[in-house]
Amino acid sequence: MDVTITPHAIEGSVEAIASKSMAHRLLICAALCPGPTTIRCTTSSKDIEATIACLEALGAKIERNGDLLHVTPLPGAPASDNIRVGSTGALLDCGESGSTLRFMLPVACALGCGASLTGHGRLAQRPLSPLYEELIAGGCDLTEQGEFPLQTSGRLRPGRFELPGNVSSQYISGLLLAAPLLDGPTEVCVAEPIESRP
Repeated sequence: MDVTITPHAIEGSVEAIASKSMAHRLLICAALCPGPTTIRCTTSSKDIEATIACLEALGAKIERNGDLLHVTPLPGAPASDNIRVGSTGALLDCGESGSTLRFMLPVACALGCGASLTGHGRLAQRPLSPLYEELIAGGCDLTEQGEFPLQTSGRLRPGRFELPGNVSSQYISGLLLAAPLLDGPTEVCVAEPIESRP
């Protein structure tokens, strides 16, 4: 096959796919803000929709209008009237999204709303250690890892949390998202080596 390439100026446009990683974090931050927030998110996915569903189960309102997501945050302290309540509290369906599970678990623990997290596929087998152990050390009761529903009770206490730097950065993000909900100063210490430093 013969191919001739003729150099010329680059032109045109390409629409970038929205970052799932950023969308999860932005949605959770918006749902925990004191006032409404608008996020521009040009695409979606089942994982992003799972995070939206979890936040709505906790009482946030999230409406899509074209490329915009309008987020009305959770009520001050989630009241039972504002939470879709199951036998153990808020029902958070994480779909097949490991990010949703790892972010929403510490947030639910910080809210102290007695959540029941569930999911599909192999999500229950996705690792949660050492985040799981840090949440227990911080005052939460959690049912056994590796099976759903994963139920939480108690409320996460402020303090010092220590995680190794060679595990998922989602554990660190989950604790950082939960920290502003706690009743005092909180440290998240990440030990070397750090694999996902950015």
